[in-house]
Amino acid sequence: MINHFEKIRLQGKSLGKLTFVSRDKVGTKSDIDVAVLNYNDSLSTVRVTPQAGFDFAKSFGTELKLINAFLTGGDARSNQRAGARVVTRNGTLLEMSEIGQDEVPEAEFDAVFITGKEKTPFGRVRSADAFNSHDLVLFSVEANYQTDSRGVAIVDRDTNETTITNYQFNFVQESKSGQADNNDNFIRILVSPSESERIMPNLKRGAKLVPQGMQFAFVGNDVTDWTVYAETLVPLADDSKQTVKADDKQASTTSAKTDNKDVKK
Repeated sequence: MINHFEKIRLQGKSLGKLTFVSRDKVGTKSDIDVAVLNYNDSLSTVRVTPQAGFDFAKSFGTELKLINAFLTGGDARSNQRAGARVVTRNGTLLEMSEIGQDEVPEAEFDAVFITGKEKTPFGRVRSADAFNSHDLVLFSVEANYQTDSRGVAIVDRDTNETTITNYQFNFVQESKSGQADNNDNFIRILVSPSESERIMPNLKRGAKLVPQGMQFAFVGNDVTDWTVYAETLVPLADDSKQTVKADDKQASTTSAKTDNKDVKK
């Protein structure tokens, strides 16, 4: 399966102000209790499956904080036969006076979770939960074309050409290569046409690339769980060269300090 990630950590504080609305029932059998929350004092809501023992008897408008949250795929209540799935949000909900914070450092939330056709930013996520960004080996690049509701490529009447919406860079994860159970080895990352065409002339099969500026959107079908977008892809630096450079720099610094001491003497 392509971009099949078990779960991705979500930074609760990045959602903004969260206030309690009420309890709701979700799931294919309507047997899962979730908390309905407003965020950022808007009319938009988010449903969160809270920790066991969460007290749903809270007043409307009670401000809460979400910690140790994660996103995962759940079964859709409708259209299950077509393999449709929805993103679910789980985590610990606490009142503002209660003690608790994310176990993951803030700096590790290095990507953005986006929703809808407009790719609206919703919150920050930790890309390392999806895959190791330094573990990707390129094996192909394909163009994706703008299509109509039937999936047919749209041809511009003036130019008689199709429009490329983005390029998909297809990777295998090096650490999983050669393993017997590597069905979820494929990673697909989408990059804008202009940026793709800029970097492609210098790429070869087997190139090790690191995505920069990643965004994650949940798809949830029987082929792909997530869509991953990136601003660009940069070659993976040679660790051995970096080590040599670091050692040279350290040696140079040590030498300079020694020279300074000799001068002072």
